[in-house]
Amino acid sequence: MITIFHRLGERIAETQQKADQNVPDEPVWIDLFNPTEEELRHLPQNLNIALPTREETWRNHALNRMYTRDGTAYMTAAVISDDRYARACGTVTFILTPDFLITLRDIDPPPFLALQERLLLTPKAFPESVDVLTGLLEAIVLRTVVHSDEVISGLDGLSRRIFSPRGFEGEKGTPSDIMHGVLQSLGLLADLNSRIHESISSLQRVAGFLRTHTPAGQSDHSRALGTLLKDTQSIAEQTTFLSNKISFQLDAALGMINVEQNQIGKIFSTTAVFFLPPALVAGIYGMNFDHMPELHWALGYPLALGLMGVAVLVPYWVFKRRGWL
Repeated sequence: MITIFHRLGERIAETQQKADQNVPDEPVWIDLFNPTEEELRHLPQNLNIALPTREETWRNHALNRMYTRDGTAYMTAAVISDDRYARACGTVTFILTPDFLITLRDIDPPPFLALQERLLLTPKAFPESVDVLTGLLEAIVLRTVVHSDEVISGLDGLSRRIFSPRGFEGEKGTPSDIMHGVLQSLGLLADLNSRIHESISSLQRVAGFLRTHTPAGQSDHSRALGTLLKDTQSIAEQTTFLSNKISFQLDAALGMINVEQNQIGKIFSTTAVFFLPPALVAGIYGMNFDHMPELHWALGYPLALGLMGVAVLVPYWVFKRRGWL
């Protein structure tokens, strides 16, 4: 699908474009979302500009390759999709010409819709194509901050559950099941944090490349890109801190699981100790040798039962006195 934002007097209009149609005059932003092969073939002919193939887009992203050709800048960045259950980074290609911006993408994150609304409502805020790209990058960074806040709040909640004495009250299931859920949550947060780091690092490279190639005399653009670079640097540092926090909570959760397993092992070990002496008494009087004094004694059976009871009570008293139980 091709969406074109173009100037009509003092305002900006939105047009849905078909592959065989001509591009309207004075385009500002040409957004290609899930473009077909026909659209990728016809649009460059209308614009007289080269578009990278999907293979070239993947290669440029993998190699962090950004370049200029005939006054047009080609950049790629990883942007987080907004699917809550399948967070992934999709590659977005930015093609910046002196007159308009082209974006190639297969994902539909909210920053694109947010910028489209801003273009229609405040067209004077985007006098040049570089302003459109800067606004789009700012929107993507702000959305990335939202994802980062989600990681922070998720880790805070897990921290209260793991370290609070009553953190698991009211939850159904065994302690092992609960801690298994904690590990799953930590895994999802760790994956999201890694996506944030991947996205923000690529956005940082795009902002740096764009600032380097900003023409002299455009101080406003340079300042905006400088602010964007500082923001991306702050978020990148935060992802490193959050990664360390995730590792700490993972170690703590695994430690809690080990403690729970040790408690279960302690119960079985203590039970075995309690019943070992009675088993010894029962083994002795179960041998049935001919020359056993208590074999034909009327009080032999009650005596054996009494010895078994004493053999259980004495270890229990000793363990309780020493604080082992």
